[in-house]
Amino acid sequence: MALFDSLVKPALDSVNDLIAQFHLSPEDKAKAQQAVADAADKARAQAEDYDVKLNDIAGQNIRADASSGDKFTERARPSFLYVIIAVLAFNYIGIPCAQLFGSHVAPITLPTDLLSLFGVAICGYSMSRTAEKVSALPGDSQINILGMLKVGNKS
Repeated sequence: MALFDSLVKPALDSVNDLIAQFHLSPEDKAKAQQAVADAADKARAQAEDYDVKLNDIAGQNIRADASSGDKFTERARPSFLYVIIAVLAFNYIGIPCAQLFGSHVAPITLPTDLLSLFGVAICGYSMSRTAEKVSALPGDSQINILGMLKVGNKS
C-alpha cells in the first residue's frame, strides 16, 4: 500500500482537483470523478496484489533457506546473531570482569553498520517469535503489524 499511498493517490487527487475546476455539467463532472474513483480502486487493488506477491516471494526465499539440505544455510542467521551476542558479551561482561583482576584486554570494535544490522535482525527475530506465540494462543488471536494481519488458531 505504500506504493499506492505515495505515488498513485496524490496523482489521482490532483486529477480530481483539476476536474473540479473545469466548467462542466454536473453529470459530466460526476462521470469524470467516478472514472477517477474507479481508477483509484483498480490501482489500490493492484498495489495490494503487488505487496502480497512481494511478501510471498520473501516467504519463499526464507522457506527455501530453511528447507535446504545445507546446514550452513539453515544456521546462517542464528550463527550471525550468536557471534555478535558473544562479541558484545565479551566487550561488556568479559572485559570489565578481566579488568577487576588487573588485565588490560582491548575490546573488539564492531562497525556501526554491523551493529545496526544486528539490531534489525534481533528485533525482527524477536517480533516474529512473539507473533508466532501470540497467534498460537487459544481463541481468536490476531496480530496487526504495519497493516499485515496474522490470524492465529481458533479453538
